[in-house]
Amino acid sequence: MTLSAENVTLELGAKRVLSDASLEVVPGQVTALVGPNGAGKSSLVRLLCGEIAPDRGLVCAGGLPLEHLGVRDQARLRSVVSQSAAMAFDFYVDEVLAMGWIPDPAEPADYDVACVEVVEQCQIGHLLGRKFKTLSGGERQCVQFARALLQIWRDVSDGHVDVRYMLLDEPTANLDLGHEALVLGLARSTASQNVGVLVVLHDIDMAAAFADRVVLLDEGAVAAGGSPGDVLTSELLSRVYQTPVRVEWHEGLGRLVVLR
Repeated sequence: MTLSAENVTLELGAKRVLSDASLEVVPGQVTALVGPNGAGKSSLVRLLCGEIAPDRGLVCAGGLPLEHLGVRDQARLRSVVSQSAAMAFDFYVDEVLAMGWIPDPAEPADYDVACVEVVEQCQIGHLLGRKFKTLSGGERQCVQFARALLQIWRDVSDGHVDVRYMLLDEPTANLDLGHEALVLGLARSTASQNVGVLVVLHDIDMAAAFADRVVLLDEGAVAAGGSPGDVLTSELLSRVYQTPVRVEWHEGLGRLVVLR
């Protein structure tokens, strides 16, 4: 079962922000969505999570139009981290995390067990008991990422878990290098648990390092999609970003590196 945008067109006011764009989020894989500012990346994430509807085209989960799923079913299917980590009210970090928990009577699980696991993975134990608004931008981003992990957390001890999705719009914003690697590493390990991960990144080198697939948007349309090696080429990136970009194979890292 995949989460897909199929030939979607979106107009906001007088501006067309997406034009006949298609993208598929596949369970077990990390898909990086890259492109210049204003290319339509955040708008595509908003479509995929059901926040807005396309003017044309379809957004489907397992072939079923997303709009046919109830709010609770959508919440159990996918979690979202948006660009802005701000919150209107002055919640404690513990309360923000709890917002991600969706009990399922058919699949009982222990919130305390899940929370301890996620807090440890995200290295945010020292933030518990603090007001969310007192945190730095990077700390807020880590808490929101942890909340999204809790939302799709499942007990994997029996080896079987249902398909889920994480939609991450610039989750590394405001993060230092260590926390960038932590968050994207957790996204990769989460994908291995039958989760399809879509991550919007401005750092193309991070996309080369962590993604299984890359989709490049340009002016609302998909310029290319495929493996990092297929999409992240010097010629294509230089044309889309309108600045010289050099892509090389790094023997020591065993991957492509993107240079300017």
